[in-house]
Amino acid sequence: MTNRALLITLFTLICASAWVLDRWVGSAVNLFLLAIVAISATHIVWLLSVQVKWHRMRKDHPFEVPTLDWTPYINIFVSAKNESRVIESCVRNLFKIDYPHYDVWIIDDCSTDNMLEILENLKGEFPRLNVLARQKGSQPGKSAALNEALPLCNGEIVVVFDADSYVKPDFFRITVPLLKGDDIGAVQAQKKFYDHQEGFLVDCQASEYAMDTCLQMGRHLLGGAVELRGNGQLVKRAALVDVGGWNNNSITDDLDLSMRLLIHRWDIKFSADTCVYEEGITTFRSLFRQRRRWAEGSIRRYLDYIIPLQFPSHASLVERFDIFSFLVEFAWPALTFLAVAQAVVDTVNGVPNDAPLIIGVSMFALVTIFVPLFAALRFYRKDLSPWAAFFNAFVVNSYIFVLWSPCVMVSIWQIMFRSKASAWKATEHFGLESQPTTASDAG
Repeated sequence: MTNRALLITLFTLICASAWVLDRWVGSAVNLFLLAIVAISATHIVWLLSVQVKWHRMRKDHPFEVPTLDWTPYINIFVSAKNESRVIESCVRNLFKIDYPHYDVWIIDDCSTDNMLEILENLKGEFPRLNVLARQKGSQPGKSAALNEALPLCNGEIVVVFDADSYVKPDFFRITVPLLKGDDIGAVQAQKKFYDHQEGFLVDCQASEYAMDTCLQMGRHLLGGAVELRGNGQLVKRAALVDVGGWNNNSITDDLDLSMRLLIHRWDIKFSADTCVYEEGITTFRSLFRQRRRWAEGSIRRYLDYIIPLQFPSHASLVERFDIFSFLVEFAWPALTFLAVAQAVVDTVNGVPNDAPLIIGVSMFALVTIFVPLFAALRFYRKDLSPWAAFFNAFVVNSYIFVLWSPCVMVSIWQIMFRSKASAWKATEHFGLESQPTTASDAG
């Protein structure tokens, strides 16, 4: 069944159920909305409770970089297109990583700038640098580029970075040990923005990433469905081969791969003890375009794999509840829109409406996001004082609703009424005046 047919079927079932319930108990849409918020709140409390315990343990037993007793060969992949402004600093940083066995593959995805010339000059300086120039007419997109490089190397682990990445030298010493288990297929590192980037949008994104780290770490501790984030991800080659590599048709390669690893019973771990730095987006137009692609890709991957995920042999009960709790959050904007529309129509027609209930549920939803956001800022943005974190959480809470609600609504419309998925488009990187010589604490 196509994404469109499945989404229309689900939407029709929800509307039919709401109509039936409305006849029996009334306010069905609001009841659905309240149920979704309650599920999300329960899930978040669960994730936060284990994380509070973990942070208390870390105070008594601070993290120490482990000694490597397992050093599998690593292939680093960087898919890049027209990244002449950042590619040299990226390559130089990658070859500063303190690890004995690895090489770097830069996959040039048909660039039209002078990136290839820069890379050719760097090859003389770095013998372990490999450059794969894709032929014109090749299938575009990050997934296709990564798949083209995979058969050309034979490392046990494939690590994916973006062209604007920066990591500390001990990155592999912290992340590689997390891959030692036979059933562990991948590890995702925490993502952060460069410390010296400034501006309202960058600050909001930094807080957004902190909340993602908080939720991801909670899923890691509970044995839930940790997700890959594209940049700073380590994947065992055996796991990649098992699931058939990256999905060339996906607009969010990392989320799609996460689902297929889960279905094939490969566990994904998360590391909050190290991070990969990247550029923040500085214009609202570019940010909306990126987040809208994320929203559409996330919804599509749920639709693609919702049936296989129901089999107990493919996912544990904890993983399925974890996935379902994140899935229902995409119904918030749609149900809120329906509830508000119904209240407006009732008001115009002089019929009693449920406006107080809608306001109450909306306030509960705001609190449901505010609490983990504030906790995340205290855990993972230690540059903020308690009062600064409180104010920041209030501002970013509003930013998330303003940004994500239209992203989800537009994505649902795209899937239901457009014949094709949105095209994958890389985020433009502008380069920084100077790369950081030291990084903030990862935790």
